[in-house]
Amino acid sequence: MSKTLRAWRASFTRRWHTNPDLCDTLDYDAGHQGRVALLILSLFPDASRTLLCHAITHDQGEAAVGDISYDAKKAHPELHGIVDVIEGRERRAQGFDFANLTDKEHRAFKLCDHLDAWLWMMRHARYLNHRSDWAAQYQHMLREADWLSVKPEVFALLRAEETRVPV
Repeated sequence: MSKTLRAWRASFTRRWHTNPDLCDTLDYDAGHQGRVALLILSLFPDASRTLLCHAITHDQGEAAVGDISYDAKKAHPELHGIVDVIEGRERRAQGFDFANLTDKEHRAFKLCDHLDAWLWMMRHARYLNHRSDWAAQYQHMLREADWLSVKPEVFALLRAEETRVPV
């Protein structure tokens, strides 16, 4: 199979399938990666090509193992290490290797990756936003946004979603 077809097919890897609160939502890696890139462009308009390429390909390796939950990776660091190796091999097999981010770029990427997850949760299961893990993520995002000098923009984004009336 060509690298291009392999990459295109990998973009259909389903997110949240191991999360009991969000497993019924339909989100694919391609959508998530695109939204992360959109957030980066919106918050960091001078983002480097490397950062944007990383954003739109960062979960492509999940095609080899699936979307392993954050909780599982946190509880089992050895699993996290093995999954990272497998996902890295898969990304390289697709022709993607954009791991050379600066510290600031990495923090901007992680902020936007977490923002997308939080916004997805608020759109599909907003009752979770007061749970301790989501509340901790919220506070972490604000601290990172402050460090990256985008706290007013991030706070406004979070607040807009918090006050949105669900349909």
